[in-house]
Amino acid sequence: MGGFSIGDLFQFEKMVAPVVLKIVYWLGLVGIVIYLLVAMAGGLAMMDYSAATGLGTILLSIVGAGFFILFWRVMIEVYMVLFGIHQRLGEVRDAISASKEPPAS
Repeated sequence: MGGFSIGDLFQFEKMVAPVVLKIVYWLGLVGIVIYLLVAMAGGLAMMDYSAATGLGTILLSIVGAGFFILFWRVMIEVYMVLFGIHQRLGEVRDAISASKEPPAS
């Protein structure tokens, strides 16, 4: 399998989505970390009014971020599997068409 070139954007022989999904995965992780930091800062600010509520907010934000990281990873893997299936089916199609070609005489 060769690399990706600009010409591949104008044809649908190679899928662009697996490369894009890796970028989207990392951007999603950055977003989750930003959410976690903001939620923890909110929990710290809330401790001025109620220590239990502030601590609960901090703990729930950590648990929520952990759950969402796991969910995000599974969703990206599902899409990667779907594109992997597409690629394997293309390979099967090519192998079948190559085996049906008549021999050169």
